[in-house]
Amino acid sequence: SAAKKPNNNIHVALSGRNRAKVEKVLDGIIVELRSEGIHTDDTKVDIIIADASDEESMLKLAKSTKILVSCAGPYMRYGETAVKACVEGGAHYVDITGEVAFIEKMISQYGGKAEDAGVALCPFSGYDCVPAELAMWLVSKALEMEDAKLGDLALNFRAKGGGLPRGTIDTILDGADGKGQYERKDGDERFYPKEYRKTAKDALSLSNFALPKYQLGQCTGPNFMSVINVPVLCRAAPILGISSDLTVSDRSVVSGAPTFLNGYGMFGTLTYIATLFVGAIAFAVPPVRGTIRNRLKGYSFNGNPAGKVFVDASGLSLNKKSTATAKCVFPGDAGIYATGHFAAGVANALL
Repeated sequence: SAAKKPNNNIHVALSGRNRAKVEKVLDGIIVELRSEGIHTDDTKVDIIIADASDEESMLKLAKSTKILVSCAGPYMRYGETAVKACVEGGAHYVDITGEVAFIEKMISQYGGKAEDAGVALCPFSGYDCVPAELAMWLVSKALEMEDAKLGDLALNFRAKGGGLPRGTIDTILDGADGKGQYERKDGDERFYPKEYRKTAKDALSLSNFALPKYQLGQCTGPNFMSVINVPVLCRAAPILGISSDLTVSDRSVVSGAPTFLNGYGMFGTLTYIATLFVGAIAFAVPPVRGTIRNRLKGYSFNGNPAGKVFVDASGLSLNKKSTATAKCVFPGDAGIYATGHFAAGVANALL
């Protein structure tokens, strides 16, 4: 959280329910920063004890800060108290969730109250889905410079040195168990306007999502983050002035540089799809999910600062006459370090 101070200096605090564990995290951050030549002697970081199961402690936390970055997932389990506390405590809210159903629920329950209170709710501020939104914005703005409007968006994602955080795996398991769903009530606002339903439906169809596809010069496979990216892009599109005639193709590159020897990515892509298929079948079996949950008790992924996230984007205008491209490289692995950079950037923009 960025604490409230009378001057313009940014003051940071870390929060959690266990002081010893939060202090250990802080010590690790300091050691890592110093190893990179960044001195922290003049930097004071407070520790605030708060628990997502204790609304009073979360409200106290929210009232102590201008911006609260919520990182505790799965969010359908633990996330609501942070949203509620920010709305009631007057702090802007940022999170790194990838749970569309959770945010639909939060919009329905707290969206109006947040707007009345002047509180910004900024979910999806990590790897889900800042790179996709940024890439769409870049090619859209480039086309606008040619007096053209974005019609077709192609995204290729590639990651180096990544891993799955425990919270992400828990979220997937909860989804497989049917725990991460939200039953929309009459009158609830839909996550994105109905005019963009065809955009989402086409992007997540079997041919566009699950099958191999030659895109941007190489064979690509399914990007399982598409089920998050696509709805978020459909919500962002009208705000950015992008037509509901938008088409989106959101793909993963798994084979590195395309060459004749790797079939321009085909061989690696087919192996990747087969692995996803087998994994999906395994996740559908309750005893398998139970075994994975037991293994997670001793599992932790601390991230990889040497990792990288690559995004190649191409935009074709509605009239099919203009194109724009964007190439983005973000430091850190997707799940921890890059996500931390994205969330910090969003929080900084709210100061």
